[in-house]
Amino acid sequence: AGLCKVEGGGAGATAFLQRVCANDVDRGIGSVVYTQMCNERGGIECDLTVTRIGASRHLVVTGTAFGAHDLGWLRKQQDRLPEGDQVELVDVTGGFACFGVWGPRARDLLTPPTTASLANAAFPHPPAPALPIGAIPPPALPVTSAAHRGWSPYRPPRSGRALWGPPRVAGPAPP
Repeated sequence: AGLCKVEGGGAGATAFLQRVCANDVDRGIGSVVYTQMCNERGGIECDLTVTRIGASRHLVVTGTAFGAHDLGWLRKQQDRLPEGDQVELVDVTGGFACFGVWGPRARDLLTPPTTASLANAAFPHPPAPALPIGAIPPPALPVTSAAHRGWSPYRPPRSGRALWGPPRVAGPAPP
């Protein structure tokens, strides 16, 4: 499944997201929080994750099929901002690819390019901290499935080679 990514920033971004999200998203930088956004009747409008990527910056990640709806709904909520609060919502989907690293050997694959601990204790759920991989800073967001921990590194598409290093070829180099 594809993912839509929206960056929310500005002096009022954290307070804004705290108001529209059902879960507590005012967590430390690098924290990933799964949450819903509810309408005035308590019905679920959006089902997504919010990652704090700076003091007043957040990455909202939702399914691609819901991206237009969720971004539109968030923009409608901006009309209700208190005087002086500033929030900028930018669709950054095209600027980030998501490399899904999940399953029983996810830690094995991520161990060479990161110096961070991949132990379960290092990734409480929720919230969970982002993971630096190689020379490319976070976010590599931790995700879980029923059986195995996994990570979703969000990087500009051109950084894939830097993320994983040069191609590895088995056997002798070609002439």
